[in-house]
Amino acid sequence: MVLRIILLTLLLILLILLFAPLCVRLAFDDGDFRWSARYLFLRKSSGAPKHAQHPPEHPEHQKEPAPVKQTAAPTDKPPRTPAADAGKPGQEAAAPEASGKEQEPVQEESAQAETEKKSGGFLSKYKPQSLSEWVELILNLLHAAGRPLRWLLRRITIRDIDLDFIVSHPDAAVCAVRFGKVNIAVYNTLALLCQFFRVRKKQIRIRCIYNQPCGSYRGSCQVRVCPAVILGAAIGLAVRFLYLQHKSNSGA
Repeated sequence: MVLRIILLTLLLILLILLFAPLCVRLAFDDGDFRWSARYLFLRKSSGAPKHAQHPPEHPEHQKEPAPVKQTAAPTDKPPRTPAADAGKPGQEAAAPEASGKEQEPVQEESAQAETEKKSGGFLSKYKPQSLSEWVELILNLLHAAGRPLRWLLRRITIRDIDLDFIVSHPDAAVCAVRFGKVNIAVYNTLALLCQFFRVRKKQIRIRCIYNQPCGSYRGSCQVRVCPAVILGAAIGLAVRFLYLQHKSNSGA
């Protein structure tokens, strides 16, 4: 009975961790971008302002310059030359040993490479060895990422989209042209996002005001996704990729 309670408690905690939504809030106000993330009781947000400056150090706390080390005076002994050391017996014995170390057999390297391939485990046979195999691996990865990526994107929700744009310019004609461009950009972007994500709009206001030097652009939204969705997409990608790699290797 106690074991069942422990298992059910662990299962409940695991379900809460997997299906609790991860919320990321994005906001911008005339070039000032801010973000904040929340997952259960964990919170993280954009910190200090961009142009924060550190106060200058007090001159009393500055480090003192390190003392200059005195170099030793040069000696009057002449430098040693190779001709002077030619008569020593240890030099002749060291030369053949160095040449022997430089000439290593190629067969030992090939045998070592074969043993490394055999000891690589299950994934060693999927490791590409040539450029064509690398290209095939990348193509299989892209092909395998199609369905899991679409499945992941369709379960990401972008909600509470709130846009407040004021387009202005001293010239009325220029302001009208900018107003049209901003409308085209905003609604085309929303239509593109609706093709991949779940989009929920809260408020979109785009106004055109003449006789003002500059406008203002403010907006915010919230992105929500569950960790279980990310985990499921990663597992699906791994399974499809290993299947395609096994199929290509068995066909070769």
